[in-house]
Amino acid sequence: MLTMGEAAKQAGISKATLSRAIKNGRVSATRNDKGGYDIDPAELFRVYPRNTATGSANGSMKQDATPAATPDETPALRAEIEGLRAQLDLMKTHADDLKEQRDGWQKQAEGSQRLLADQRPTRRGWFGLGKAG
Repeated sequence: MLTMGEAAKQAGISKATLSRAIKNGRVSATRNDKGGYDIDPAELFRVYPRNTATGSANGSMKQDATPAATPDETPALRAEIEGLRAQLDLMKTHADDLKEQRDGWQKQAEGSQRLLADQRPTRRGWFGLGKAG
């Protein structure tokens, strides 16, 4: 387990940044008896890649040959993105169907309005001159 200072140093970030990540739930950490945080190195490097400039002070951890996966490259996030895209396509299809229904109802309402309009011929006054009031 790493202290807050050690973890920040190995990740190449400030302690304030690491503290915010812990409070936001981005990095898991446990409180120790002194009130500080104990951070698992695997959890730290899951979120922040190891700072190669400082490296590991005691050499107890090996650095992976492959770089850490970006959030786009993790299978779980990729699956979630695909699921959200499918849901978006479904919602677009639903919106198009609703627009078609709306247009149909609008045409029906316009037709009903035409039926309700007074279509009688206008009455003329006496001897066909002027309008009768």
